[in-house]
Amino acid sequence: MILPGLGMLRLLTLGLLVLGASGCALRGGEAPARVYWPKPPAEPRLVHEITLYSVADLESKGALERLRRLGSGEGVRGGGMRKPYDVAARQGLVVVSDSVASRVYVFDMLRRRGFAIGWRGRGRLLRPLGVAVDGRRNIYVADAGLGRVMVYSMLGHFSREIGRPADFDRLSDVAVSVDGSRIYALDRGGVASKRHRVLVFSASGEKLGQIGRRGIEPGQFNHPLQLALGPDGRLYVLDAGNFRVQVFSPAGEFIRAWGRPGRLLGNFARPRGIAVDGDNHVYVTDGAYQNFQIFDASGRLLLPVGGPAAEDGPGHYVLPAGIATDETGRVYVVDQFRAKLEVLRLLDEEERRRLAGSPR
Repeated sequence: MILPGLGMLRLLTLGLLVLGASGCALRGGEAPARVYWPKPPAEPRLVHEITLYSVADLESKGALERLRRLGSGEGVRGGGMRKPYDVAARQGLVVVSDSVASRVYVFDMLRRRGFAIGWRGRGRLLRPLGVAVDGRRNIYVADAGLGRVMVYSMLGHFSREIGRPADFDRLSDVAVSVDGSRIYALDRGGVASKRHRVLVFSASGEKLGQIGRRGIEPGQFNHPLQLALGPDGRLYVLDAGNFRVQVFSPAGEFIRAWGRPGRLLGNFARPRGIAVDGDNHVYVTDGAYQNFQIFDASGRLLLPVGGPAAEDGPGHYVLPAGIATDETGRVYVVDQFRAKLEVLRLLDEEERRRLAGSPR
């Protein structure tokens, strides 16, 4: 796993721990039980840290009830997200698109504050879907209504546009290299469209090339939904209509594909979001299974996480959509139906060893 500078890591870790611990006191003074995956007797790999329903959930000025609800995973729903779609995270900056509210929410984990962008003035959004963040923490938003990729600074100031409406039938996602030099924009296409493809742009907006077209052969797509970039620059495409993940080199050359439809773990039924972590593990959300699954780089299933439940709670999903990872080992999952963002964390070896012999 690739880690940021020690100072930033400490700040981010401290910020999230404070968020999780501030509201630990419940009735009777007992702290809420932490939720781990997989369940015993298997060795734990992931732990739930916090659930966010609103940028207000980051504020440290709330009353004790707000803190209690944060620590218990209930969140603060007033003024919350309406229909979150996608999430991206880098260096303590977490951004979530909301396709109904027509804005993007920015969760600044380091500074414990949040705000919305794209809802007024220059750079106003219409139907934001996919989001991405580069190494300078610039924010990229694929807006299906505008037919453009909109770019903002980490403070939310509008910078520029990438692409134009004529380039896309249904723009649905964006991915960007760490240095911001290559921008990948995904055209989902439509029933009568052949434009199921990825367009590649330079930082200035120059069109550099195209990856794929509609079809079922390797390197072709059928209603692709989302993109992710691995630590080595490889491009991962969630080829939802073909129930598979496809992998390409930074130059756009096809490398491999894996996945198939089915009802068994490791299969796909309604894949909706994709992310890749620093160890090339691939995370895919599924709206039919109401969970996300973690695979190795070859497509071997490592761990399913979460599932359906009548009541809200950690890992209880109805319509999971976007998913992201960051350099601290955290996983961010959006649930559209429950309008929430869950933050989970991969456990290190020492934590796993310590928890393996203890009750959970």
